[in-house]
Amino acid sequence: MTSGSYRVQVVVDLLKKHEIENIIFSPGSRNAPLVIGFNGDDYFQTKSLVDERSAAFFALGMAQQIQKPVVLCSTSGSSVLNYAPAIAEAFYQKIPLIIITADRPPEWIDHGEGQSMRQYKVYENYIAESFNLPMLDHPDALWQTGVMVNEAVHISNLQSKPVHINFPFREPLYETVNKATKTQKKITYHQTHQSLNKKEMLGLKNSWNNSNKKMIICGSMNPNNKLNGLLTEINKDSSVSVLTETTSNLYDEQFISCIDRTLERVNDSSFYPEIVITIGNSIISKKLKKILRKNKPVEHWHIEKTNRAQDIFTSLTNFIPLEPESFFSDFIMDYQKKENSNFSNIWYNEYVRSEENHKNYLANCSWSDLKVHELIQDKISNQNLNLQMGNSTSVRYVQLFKHLKKVKYNSNRGVSGIDGSSSTAAGAAIINKENTVLLTGDLSFIYDQNALWNKNLSKNLKIIVINNQGGGIFKIIPGPSKTPYLNEFFETSHDLNIEKISSGFGINYKKVDNIKDAESAIEDLIASNRAEILEFFTGNVNNEVILHEYFDNIKK
Repeated sequence: MTSGSYRVQVVVDLLKKHEIENIIFSPGSRNAPLVIGFNGDDYFQTKSLVDERSAAFFALGMAQQIQKPVVLCSTSGSSVLNYAPAIAEAFYQKIPLIIITADRPPEWIDHGEGQSMRQYKVYENYIAESFNLPMLDHPDALWQTGVMVNEAVHISNLQSKPVHINFPFREPLYETVNKATKTQKKITYHQTHQSLNKKEMLGLKNSWNNSNKKMIICGSMNPNNKLNGLLTEINKDSSVSVLTETTSNLYDEQFISCIDRTLERVNDSSFYPEIVITIGNSIISKKLKKILRKNKPVEHWHIEKTNRAQDIFTSLTNFIPLEPESFFSDFIMDYQKKENSNFSNIWYNEYVRSEENHKNYLANCSWSDLKVHELIQDKISNQNLNLQMGNSTSVRYVQLFKHLKKVKYNSNRGVSGIDGSSSTAAGAAIINKENTVLLTGDLSFIYDQNALWNKNLSKNLKIIVINNQGGGIFKIIPGPSKTPYLNEFFETSHDLNIEKISSGFGINYKKVDNIKDAESAIEDLIASNRAEILEFFTGNVNNEVILHEYFDNIKK
């Protein structure tokens, strides 16, 4: 049994031919033909999530892990708008999504018809492309539908970005047929493999070889063993220092993996690079951005296979639209290592000293957000797991600890909104066989509590909430604490009970408020065979004072 709409049959058939199998529905009526069509084919893995905002982040989490499009499908009206935060996040993280929004007939838009609004190009600024499918089941319209769907899949795969397909339907909506009859050909798009020409590459190499102070900065990306190996080799050059954030998922003992605490020890111009290469998406470290915007490199190259250059330090001189591993594979040929530079050494030495001071301080650190993060890092250090981090305080604390080789790091740092961290983790857990551990704060968890309103929660989803009774980040960053509005308008202190929230959704829960019980609680959480929530309650601890003391100690 499948949909009686020929256009739906074409869409279902083509997505199957393109091997896109995950479909996330948000319940409604206008999208009934699509619900019937996709559920009528056993090839597709379909799920229904009531909260559209949560559903979209759930799909984002799935696509984040498999790196191929996941389909979101909604009814018409305001439900379409509720997808927007996750779509914007996917756009900036470069995560492929295909959003299919059911729509009313175009002649009824702006005439007071219920659940109707202007849907075509509603996400215009945050998608790679938008398609408005034809209304008719005429053969020409079916051909056009096929062309549009093929192109949508191609663009989403090629650019790793969301695309939008708006799909208008007339009533009746629930007609079925025993067998699909309408198909269109799958179109295969062939990609050319590009590289810089010899003259361009030679010019870059000459600049690089003439410099004694070079830095490669790695923002967020998926694990890439080939790129990791190339950077490890380049990092052997005494004039090169490779700085990695945890979300880069790049690891080597010689990389500078704790940027913020290392920067606390940077105090003169000998540390400032002449040439900077950036790769990956968003860079978290505000300290690094501040230093390099003030002390600009002579050259800044950004390498990313996209059509838009990012000038994060306001110093961009070269934009290279290639995959980083492709560029460095050519760049490393006939590579000339510097033997007389101390640039790499001075950075690594300060990194090592910061690590020593880091350990010394934590050895005597009292119960606090910082101490909790240390305990968590210690207990997951030998675990193969996917770590999903809340994108404010949580990810910044994790950045203070050495990269764990067996851990895959993810955080919604595309637009860095408070919404959707739990839903994203739930979607990621569906895909991953290993444990998915969400490390989040109380406000982020409470905001996205509808992530638990989900019958698809995996047993391998483990949620750790660090509850400091509000947005602790506002006590740390400069500014809010100096105003009389900190508590009500920034920190947003609350008395909401996370145990009751967990109980309401039927999720197992445990609370810890001391060092003694923390270690065993983390071990039990990871070993559990069901989805669970572990709350670390730090409450009214002066976390900001402890963190400031920590950084003062790093400088010694």
